[in-house]
Amino acid sequence: MDTTQDSRGTRLLTAPRGVVPYYLALELVAIMLPLLLPGRATTEQDWTWFAVLLGAAVVQAELSAQAERMRRFFASNPHVNMTSVWLFAAALLLPLYLACALALLMYTHLWWRVWRSVPRVRLYRVVCSAATAVLTVAAVVLVVQVPPSGLPAMALGGVTFMVVNGVLVVIGFRLHHPSRTITSLVGSWAENVLEAATLCLGGITAVLLADHPAFIGLMVLPVVLLPRGELGRELHMIAVHDHKTGVLTVGEWRRRAEAELARAENPCGVLMIDVDHFKRINDTYGHLAGDAVLAAVASTVTSEVRNYDLVGRFGGEEFVVLLSFASDDHFVDVAERIRHAVERLTVSHSGTVIEDISVSVGVAVYPRSGPALDDVLAAADKAMYRAKNQGRNRVRAALTEPDDLDPTRGWVAAPPP
Repeated sequence: MDTTQDSRGTRLLTAPRGVVPYYLALELVAIMLPLLLPGRATTEQDWTWFAVLLGAAVVQAELSAQAERMRRFFASNPHVNMTSVWLFAAALLLPLYLACALALLMYTHLWWRVWRSVPRVRLYRVVCSAATAVLTVAAVVLVVQVPPSGLPAMALGGVTFMVVNGVLVVIGFRLHHPSRTITSLVGSWAENVLEAATLCLGGITAVLLADHPAFIGLMVLPVVLLPRGELGRELHMIAVHDHKTGVLTVGEWRRRAEAELARAENPCGVLMIDVDHFKRINDTYGHLAGDAVLAAVASTVTSEVRNYDLVGRFGGEEFVVLLSFASDDHFVDVAERIRHAVERLTVSHSGTVIEDISVSVGVAVYPRSGPALDDVLAAADKAMYRAKNQGRNRVRAALTEPDDLDPTRGWVAAPPP
């Protein structure tokens, strides 16, 4: 277990309260369990299966090393790797202590050859992950030894694998990051589907190994390609979403908005939203607290619009929204709803509570404010600055003639009460 401090992170002993006892308990149980429950006697066939699974795992890890390093570097939630394929097959076929030994050897190889060079991966966490894998495999071995046999036992083993592994990992992550919600720790739908897919491949591997061992090599290539496809999805998500707020980047928002306007047959609304006095928030509470406010505002804006409306970060403390297919009154109503929702926000960061958050919103309508997206954005931006100049924390709609600054002309949202 690594308790030293280096440039890549902090000491394990300075981790949040409860982390060290939990890790030590996991590792102690992982060591003792195979000794207390040795399982059935080992046969020559068991050793052959063990060698084949270990060899396949090593080959797959070596071929996937670059993609796996990148996935591990970008991972912010519990990380789904391909070890489940070989571990689940081992749990279905091997005695308890051999299946557990396979888990330890696989994680040792992964640390030494793949994860050691990734700045965000620390040895003590890999040790804990190996202990978690041992306990998960042990749970599956104990479950599949009871009736029913065949496919029902395999399905029961798969459910056991996901539940035991998921619970142990979520507990560890929650202890490290107490502010994280359970929902954010269980992983996305795509990540859970990937984990289920690895277990399906593990079940197929067990069947092949038992009935057609010569075909086991055919499993290596699919397992190598799976993380590459997932890496592509993750990189795409990173490229099109702002990393601080989770909404679309301005480039991706513009690309989608232009496509939406090109096929629009009804008016579309554009909202330009600016967080009021954001510099004062940064100066008072710090830039990390400011980032927390931006994330909270982005989440609030997203929750107040429809799933198919487009929300993007325009830059700094500004957000932009494209509202599709609605009336002029609806666009202003949505803007007011967002303003009131932000007004009710309370953001907690590092023991500090930030209140009195507000936004100024400008509303413009396509095609009334112009035939192109830039024209509509300019009109919404001008309306937003009018809201700023008239006292902030209010909604203003673009005038019929964007260059006319006479507030008696065109249509303007009523000032908030």
